[in-house]
Amino acid sequence: MMTIAIFDSGAGGLTVLNTFLKLNCPANFIYFADHQHLPYGEKRAEVVSQYVLDSVEFLAKKKIDALIVACNTATSLAIKELRNKTKFNFPIFGMEPAVKLAVDQLKNQGIDKKAQILITASNITANSQQLAHLKQRFSEKANFSTIVLGKLVKFVENDCFDQEIINSYLKRKIKSKKKFDAIVLGCTHFSFFKENFINLFPKSLILDGNSGTALHAIKQLKLECPKNQQMKGKKAKISFYFSKKRNIQLEKQYQDLLKKLD
Repeated sequence: MMTIAIFDSGAGGLTVLNTFLKLNCPANFIYFADHQHLPYGEKRAEVVSQYVLDSVEFLAKKKIDALIVACNTATSLAIKELRNKTKFNFPIFGMEPAVKLAVDQLKNQGIDKKAQILITASNITANSQQLAHLKQRFSEKANFSTIVLGKLVKFVENDCFDQEIINSYLKRKIKSKKKFDAIVLGCTHFSFFKENFINLFPKSLILDGNSGTALHAIKQLKLECPKNQQMKGKKAKISFYFSKKRNIQLEKQYQDLLKKLD
């Protein structure tokens, strides 16, 4: 079977891995978390870019067939450079905030006014050219607000899923009087708290880019994923690496986090 590497600074990419697993993809996976250097979103851009390059060079030695950069921050900083490296002879797929998806879904709902869309992100993504271009591209169809929710990354990595703490943080940070038609989760860590967003903002569409990225990769890689559960093939093998090393304790923690997404 094909081997797909999923790379993130930490556990956020597990939400992308979970999407692939739910689609019954006939593939094995290497999950690489640059745990030693997280969170990426709070560091200098040039430093993060080097971390990403070093990590992908390690993964390239594992003879992978494709790479998913399951980190909006890493994608915004390094995806072009990675794709320009001739030594990486495998397709590389990145993440971007699901702005287009939000605009399209709101249009399908028949919203005839200029939409109000909130983009939640890390500090680097919030200030990236990639996001600026996305907002400019759809500026005639929506007004955009952006907010940094870096503490959500720490909640995941510290295995803090206390609902009172999470909801209190989100309500304190998102206290705008605006009524948002959609809220975009622009960091894969944030998808762990998708239900919290849905419950706190029931009148807003809550969207992330996980399914879009996974389905695009599946199409490009020509993977045949059976929709019928009874036609599922061999269970996917998942290997974990943490900043180029194996770590049994962290692997157990990440396996438990993956189970929370079921």
